[in-house]
Amino acid sequence: MRQSKRFGVVFSLISFTAIVVIWWVLAETRFRLTGIIPSPARTLQIIWEEMQKDSFSVAVLGTLERSLISFFVSFVAACVVAISAHYKKFIGNLMNPFIVICRTVPTMALILILLVTVGSNMLPIAVAFLVVFPLCYENIRAAISGTNSKLITMATVFKVPKIRQITGIYIPAMLPLIFSSIVAGFGLNLKVVISAEVMGLPAMSIGHLILFAQQGFNFGLSFAWVVIAVLLCFVCESVLRILQRLCMPYEYPDQKILKKAFKAIFKKSRNPDRNQITR
Repeated sequence: MRQSKRFGVVFSLISFTAIVVIWWVLAETRFRLTGIIPSPARTLQIIWEEMQKDSFSVAVLGTLERSLISFFVSFVAACVVAISAHYKKFIGNLMNPFIVICRTVPTMALILILLVTVGSNMLPIAVAFLVVFPLCYENIRAAISGTNSKLITMATVFKVPKIRQITGIYIPAMLPLIFSSIVAGFGLNLKVVISAEVMGLPAMSIGHLILFAQQGFNFGLSFAWVVIAVLLCFVCESVLRILQRLCMPYEYPDQKILKKAFKAIFKKSRNPDRNQITR
């Protein structure tokens, strides 16, 4: 188990190194004269310069706020509709055409249509909802359908309360697929929000700054903001994966060490050193 994890880390480092090398080769050869792709060192310098500005935190937090709102609305709506569709078949039949349309219509077409109807400020949230909702809906419905029917039958025979069935059978069985859909859905949601921001131009957002830099032919700055968007997506997905491991210790036994560390820090913060108290 440990060897497989070590191999996974090694291969990830090899892949990351290969990406940086290819990036450096492209920046120093083909795109050097045009300045479309700056070198990794120059990109880090531009990112550092942007981080010193007040507009950086405003743009990042604005995009992150739109992403969180749109994903929360999409996920909650998908949970409600998926549970209803599981118990009422006609709801599932009603939702099928809507899901198919949302999955097949190009994202750019949705952006252009909704730009006229909902306006630029609500455009990222509306587009992200229509793109992410079908993904969450199908994954949640699959998670509910994949629950062990024998356990549910046994709980029904022995008259186990419905709340205990939900907390003891449904939730543990659904969590792995739900968390995987959350991680994948939030990354997709963030990318869709930024794409809609490029078209809708809400004030102080990552998409707005990408387009603003490109219109000024500052391709290095535009590329740097694309890298910032990738890093933001990576950080968000990493946080979600940590929460997944903490919420499912039965799937990740190694997380007991992490939980003990958190408990030790919490106890230490609540119970200061007795020597300091006596002093």
